[in-house]
Amino acid sequence: MKYFIIEGFITNPDLMNDNIMKEHIAYTQKAMEEGFILMSGLKSDMSGGLSVMKSESIKEVEEYLSREPLKRNGIQEYKVIEFSPHYLNPSTSEWFYKEE
Repeated sequence: MKYFIIEGFITNPDLMNDNIMKEHIAYTQKAMEEGFILMSGLKSDMSGGLSVMKSESIKEVEEYLSREPLKRNGIQEYKVIEFSPHYLNPSTSEWFYKEE
């Protein structure tokens, strides 16, 4: 298995609308349910998003992204970075959602 960080860059925010956002959310949720995406979210400056994905190949990730609604509608472009995890925090959900 290979692991990837995906950085999205909004290139045409004026093309965004509610229907495309609903498609994007559903498309992402389905991939999360299938175990393809570990996490996904917006950058704090709202200039795009970040996702952590796993796949057998970069080609599979690129095919997924080519069908992503924001990409299909000319709203977002992507940078794909493959990485090899060496260390994992055993309490990942607590790390991200711990109340302070």
